[in-house]
Amino acid sequence: MSSPLHGIRVLDFGQYVAGPAVALLLADLGAEVIRIDPPGGPRWASPAAAALNAGKKSIVLDLTTPADVMTARRLVAGADVVVENFRPGVMARFGLGPEDTLALNPRVIHLSLPGFAAADPRRDLPAWEGIVLAATGGFTDMGLNRILMGVNPSYTPLPLASAYAAALGALAVGVGLVARQRTGRGDAFEVPLAEAVLEGLAFNSLAVSDLPPRYLSLREHEITRRRAAGEPMDLTYAQLQELLDPFYRSYLCQDGRLFYHCCPAHRTHAIRSLQLLGIWDTVRAEGIPVVDPYLSTDRRPDGADCTLLAYPLSARWAARLSELIANRRRRIPGATSTGSTSSTFRI
Repeated sequence: MSSPLHGIRVLDFGQYVAGPAVALLLADLGAEVIRIDPPGGPRWASPAAAALNAGKKSIVLDLTTPADVMTARRLVAGADVVVENFRPGVMARFGLGPEDTLALNPRVIHLSLPGFAAADPRRDLPAWEGIVLAATGGFTDMGLNRILMGVNPSYTPLPLASAYAAALGALAVGVGLVARQRTGRGDAFEVPLAEAVLEGLAFNSLAVSDLPPRYLSLREHEITRRRAAGEPMDLTYAQLQELLDPFYRSYLCQDGRLFYHCCPAHRTHAIRSLQLLGIWDTVRAEGIPVVDPYLSTDRRPDGADCTLLAYPLSARWAARLSELIANRRRRIPGATSTGSTSSTFRI
């Protein structure tokens, strides 16, 4: 059986992380990838560049020279996908922007991965990872725990914006290829790093005006209360635990090691986790609400201040479930992997 992208040719004009990462994902799916490098090779002098370019063919082209631009255009004419991660307008100056490549090859899928969208006032900023994260609140607003503990800002060397953009970019290419099977036409996609990383940060840092309080977590309520009262963000780690969702926190096990219980809100996940822990019957007997999360609050039974099937839980049920899970965890050995100091429980 052939790979999903067998027979698909990709031109990788990308440098650093986002563009090469998309091309690598497509190569892993069976595409033939030709890397277009400037004179002197990849711009990122890092061992990571070798990993991102693994399995790709390569050609060196100087796009400031007419002869090499013509070579690039001939390659575009025979390609299925073009990937680039320059600032808006850069590729167009070489005659290789989305409109140019689609004119050369109406079946091509052109993926642009700029730091900021073409319509963004910040589009001309150098889109280094740190600049994108600073502009989108990644160092300040991503972690509610960090805000409450006052460890702000908190920097990370992880290329979060590029990672999210690479995943969404590869998805966009896949969608374009599937649509081309039906229409016979290519398409152009823009996946800005700043937009992509917000897909990962939005849950914690997205502010919605007049959002009903029932949609806010205990940590968000505490942040709002402290800001209104002028109190400092100085919670200790131990104090913070009391505000965490019972399905997203660490518990001490019998052997003294921590176990991270990670159970995303879902119609069955929470119930299955409580069943595996042997406390579901207790919780059910105590009357925890298990109502349809899409049911309007005026149609919920009396006393149903939340639902186990959706996040977040109310303060009283979060406290009760945390107590029951903690008591149960203290009777269970910790991580199963030898030498580990923590483990994760996923349903």
